[in-house]
Amino acid sequence: MAVLSVKEAVELGERYEIAPSQRLPAFDSGMAEAYAATDRVDASRKVIALISPGHLAIRGLSIAPTRNAAGAYLMWPLASGIVDWPVGVEGNDVLWGRRPAFIYSIPSGERLMWANKQIPQMSESQLIKSFIQPAIQILRDLILIGCPHRAIRPQNIYFQNGNSGDLMFGDCLASPPGTGQPASCETVDNAISDPVGRGVGSVADDLYAIGATAIMLFLGRYPVANLNEEQIINAKINMGSFSTLAGGEKLAPSLAELFRGLLCDKIADRWTIKQLEGWMTGAHFNPTLPSIPQRASRPLKFSGGEFLNKPALAHAMSRHWNEAIALIADGDFDNWFKRGFGDEKAADKMLRIVGLANAYGAQSGIRDRTVSRYIILMGGNLPICYKDIRTSLMGLGSMLSHYFERSERVQQIAELMNARLPHAWLEEQPNLRPDQMQLRRSLEIIDKVIDRAAPGYGIERVLYELDRGTPCKSALIADYYVVNSADLLPAIDAAIPGAPHGTLPMDRHIAAFIAVNMKRSMDNELIGLANKDDDIAYRTAILRLLAIVQRVHQQYDLPRLSQVVVEMLEPVIVAFHNAGMRDHIRGQIDTHAHGCRFDEMLLLLDGDGSLRRADTDGFAQAMLEYAGLERGRAWLANGGLTETSRVRGIAQRAAAVTATLTSSACLAAYGVVAALF
Repeated sequence: MAVLSVKEAVELGERYEIAPSQRLPAFDSGMAEAYAATDRVDASRKVIALISPGHLAIRGLSIAPTRNAAGAYLMWPLASGIVDWPVGVEGNDVLWGRRPAFIYSIPSGERLMWANKQIPQMSESQLIKSFIQPAIQILRDLILIGCPHRAIRPQNIYFQNGNSGDLMFGDCLASPPGTGQPASCETVDNAISDPVGRGVGSVADDLYAIGATAIMLFLGRYPVANLNEEQIINAKINMGSFSTLAGGEKLAPSLAELFRGLLCDKIADRWTIKQLEGWMTGAHFNPTLPSIPQRASRPLKFSGGEFLNKPALAHAMSRHWNEAIALIADGDFDNWFKRGFGDEKAADKMLRIVGLANAYGAQSGIRDRTVSRYIILMGGNLPICYKDIRTSLMGLGSMLSHYFERSERVQQIAELMNARLPHAWLEEQPNLRPDQMQLRRSLEIIDKVIDRAAPGYGIERVLYELDRGTPCKSALIADYYVVNSADLLPAIDAAIPGAPHGTLPMDRHIAAFIAVNMKRSMDNELIGLANKDDDIAYRTAILRLLAIVQRVHQQYDLPRLSQVVVEMLEPVIVAFHNAGMRDHIRGQIDTHAHGCRFDEMLLLLDGDGSLRRADTDGFAQAMLEYAGLERGRAWLANGGLTETSRVRGIAQRAAAVTATLTSSACLAAYGVVAALF
C-alpha cells in the first residue's frame, strides 16, 4: 500500500534506499508493486524496489540469497529482505509495519510485450538464439536451486538493450508463483485456478509457458487477443493448447514439433528440458499427439451450452455451481455419464461419489460435496473446486491465506477440508510429485486438528500447516510479516505500544503459529489455553509458550513484552494464598522482568513448581487447622460449656472426687489420732 505523504526513505541493508511515495507501476510484477530506489554505493546505477504483499508467503526471501545477481538472461535481486514499510494512515499519523522487499536493476531494454498486446515477430533462427537458448539456461540455473520460474510470459520479458536482440526474463521471486500469469501462458488446470491458488508448480509449467511465449513470438501476434480468459480455457480444453495458440497457422514441421511438445496438455507427454535441448541439437521425437478429452456419444445441455467431454463440463460446473447442483439430480446427466462414454464402471463410480459425499461433512452440504467430487472425477488434473473455491492442491495454503479475512471463503475452505476433497483429488492422479506427496502427509495432521476448537488448532492451524512460509495473521502482529518463530517475540514487543491496554500477547493465530513452527509436538503446552474460564491456567500457559520460544531463540531484549507479561501475571500471583510468598514472588518477577527472563518467571509460577506446591500444601494444612478451630468456636458459641448433661456429668465427677478426697482426709485424720492415743 503506497502512503503518498511519507517522505522518509526506507532502508534495505546499508546500501539501498526505497522511496514509499514514488510508485513505478510500469515495473510492477504480479502482485508486487514497484517503487523508486537508489544505490548509495553506486549512484549511477538505476534500481527499483519490488514490495511484496504482506499477507502471503514469498518464497523469494529464502531463495534470493542462494544465487548471485549474475547472468544476462534472468533478472535477479541485488538485495532482498524485510523492511519497515508504511501500511496505512490513522488521522495524521503513518502506520508502519514490515514488508518483503527486492532490489533490481532497471532493465535497459524495452518490455517484450505491453498491455496493448503488440509483440515483435521472430524468425526461427532468431527465436532459437534470442529466446529458446536463454530460456534453457535460466531453467537449468533455477533447477539447481529447486525454484521453477513460474512467471514466464511476454509481459515479463525484456530486451537486454533497446527493442531487439537477446532477451532477459523478468522477476520471479517478489510475487507468489503464477499469480501474474495470463490464461494463455498457463496450463489448463493452472488457468482455471484462482491466481493465488496455483501453487509453486514445477519446471513442466515453465516449459509450457516457454512454448506459449515462443509461438507468440514466431507468429508476431497474440493469437488469442479476441478471446477472454474463460474462452481461452474452454478452447484449450476442447481443442488442445497447441491448436488454440497456433490459431490455425501453418507451421514448419520442426517448429510444429517444438510447439506440440511444449504445449502438450498431458503433463506425462510434455517435453522435458532434455528433450528441448535435444531438439536444439537436431534430434527428432515421436509426434506428440494432442490430448483431447474423450467425446460423448451425444452432447449434454448445461448453462446455455452443449458439452461433449467431461473436463469441459467439469469446468462449466465449477463456474455455475447452483446450476450444477440441479444438473446432477437430472436424469439426463445420469444417462450421459453412464452411457455416453462406454464406461462399464460408470454406475459404480457414481454410487461411490454419492457414498463418499454422504460420509464426510455436514448433512447440509451433501449436494455441494457431490458436485465437487464429480468435478474431480471428470476433470482429472483440473483444480479442486468447491463453491467459490478453485485451487490446486499445492495452492490451498496461499488460497486460505489470501482470503482469510473473508469469513465466507474461509468457511468454504474448511468445508472443503472436512469433506476430504484434497484426498479425493490425490486419489484421481496417476502420478504425484514429491511436493504433493509431502502435502499428503500434512493433510493427515490437518484431519486431526481442523475440528478442534482450542487455540492452537482449528482453521488457524490448518493455515500454517498448509504453507509453512505463511506470515502470522494475528491482529497484534499481522503488519510485521512474521514468517518464522525467531521473529515472533520481537514483533510482539514492537507491536505492544499500538495495542489497547490489557491486550494479552497470545491469540489463536500466535498459538497455531508456534505449534507449527516449533520442531516438536506442542499439544501438552496448548492444553492450558483450551479453557479461558480457568484464568490462572490460561495465563500460565501463555507464559509457558512465550518461554519456550524465547528459550529456542535466546532473545532477551524485549522490554515492552516483558512489562505486559508482568501485568498479565498479577492475577496468577494473587492466586497464591500466602501473603509473604506473594510479596516474594512479585519481587522475583520484577527482577526477572528487567532481564526479560520468561523461563525464570515460569519456574516461580508453574502449577507443578515447588512454590506452587508449597503454597498448596501449606494452604491445605492451614485449612485443616482452621476447620478444627472453627469447630471449637462453633461448639462454644452453641453453649457447649453450659449444656445440662455436660454440667451434670462434670458435677457428678466433681462430687465423686470431692467425696473421695474427703474420705481420704478423714481416714488420714483417724489414723493420726489413733497413733497418738
